[in-house]
Amino acid sequence: MTHSHDFLLCDEVWDTMSPVPSSDSPHDHHIQPNHHHHNNLIHRIMDFKHSFDTYVQKEIKYMTGSGYVNRLQSNHFVTDCRLKAIRWFIHCQRRFNFCIGTVFNALNYVDRFFDMNKCHGWSYSMMELLSLASLSIAIKFGETCPPSLREIQEGLEYCFEAKLIQKMELKVLRSLGWELNSITPYSYVELIEWELNNQFKPIARTRLDEILLASSLDAKLLAYRPCVIAISGLKCILEDENSLSHITSFIPEDQKQNIESCYNMMQEILVGHHNPSSPDTVLTKELQVPIHVEQIDLSFIDGQPATNDNLIKRNRRVDDGDGDGDGDDCGLKACWVMKTVNVMHGYTHENIKKGGI
Repeated sequence: MTHSHDFLLCDEVWDTMSPVPSSDSPHDHHIQPNHHHHNNLIHRIMDFKHSFDTYVQKEIKYMTGSGYVNRLQSNHFVTDCRLKAIRWFIHCQRRFNFCIGTVFNALNYVDRFFDMNKCHGWSYSMMELLSLASLSIAIKFGETCPPSLREIQEGLEYCFEAKLIQKMELKVLRSLGWELNSITPYSYVELIEWELNNQFKPIARTRLDEILLASSLDAKLLAYRPCVIAISGLKCILEDENSLSHITSFIPEDQKQNIESCYNMMQEILVGHHNPSSPDTVLTKELQVPIHVEQIDLSFIDGQPATNDNLIKRNRRVDDGDGDGDGDDCGLKACWVMKTVNVMHGYTHENIKKGGI
C-alpha cells in the first residue's frame, strides 16, 4: 500500500515518530505495576526528547536570514504590511476556527518569502496577495475543511481572482522550495503540553497560545530561534520552576543563554500590544477593490532558490521543455493540484498532526 506522504512530491524528510504517546501494549498486563510505570515514564521521556531534538534540528532551515530583522526595521512599509497580515491571519483563525498552527505557518511563509525576494517597490495590493496566497497554502496543509478563496478574503482591501491567487501560490511555493512543514514556536506547544501532562492545565495552554500570537506581531523576536521563543512564552505562564527547568533542559546549551533576553523582550511586547485575538483586530471591509489576473504581472518574481539542487531537478522533471517558464509553472501547478486534492481527501492531515511532512 502506498504511504500517504508519497503523494506530497516534497523533498522534506518525514519524522515517523509521533509526539503523541502510544497506548499500552496488551501484552504488558502481566508486568509489575511499578516496573510498568517506570518503563512507560522512560519511554515517554525518550519519545519527547526525540521529537524535541528533531524539531530543534529542523527549525534552522525554516528561519529567516540574520539580516532580515534589520531590513524590516528599516522598511516601515513592509513592516506595516507584515503587521496587517498577522492581524488578518488571526481574524481568519477566529472566524473559521483554524488551528493556530495555520497562522504561524502562514506567517513563516510570508517572512521567508520577504527574506528571499526583498519585495522592493511592491504595492499594498501585492502585499495582500502574498498574505492571501501564504494563508491559502497553510490552510491546504493544515485544515480538513477549508473555506473558499472568496470567503477567506473578508477583511482585505482587495478581492483577488482565483487564478491570480493560484499563480501567486506557485510563486511562493517555488521560493520556499516546497518546504512547508515549518517548525515555528507554536510547533513546540503540543510537545510541551504532552510532557508536562497534569501540570499544564487547559487555561495555561490557552494563555500560551495568546502570548505566542501576541509576540508574533513584533518582528524583533525573529532574531531568536523558535525553541527559545516557545520556552520564553512558557516562562511567562508557568509558575512551577521545576517543570520549567525540566523543559528548558532540552534546549541546546548554546541557546539557553538567550532565553532570559527573549523573555524580557516578550514581556515588553506584551505590554505594548493589545490582545491580538480581540474582535476589533481587523475591520471588515464593506467595499473591496476587485483585482483580476491580467492586472498584476508576477513574472518579475523569480521564486526559485538557486541553492536547492533537488528542487532544480524536480523543476526539470515537471517542465514541459519549452524553456520559457510557463511550462514550468504549469507543471508545478499540476503538482500543487495533486497536493491539494490529497489534502482535501484527508491523505495528509493526520500525518501532519503526527509529525508528518
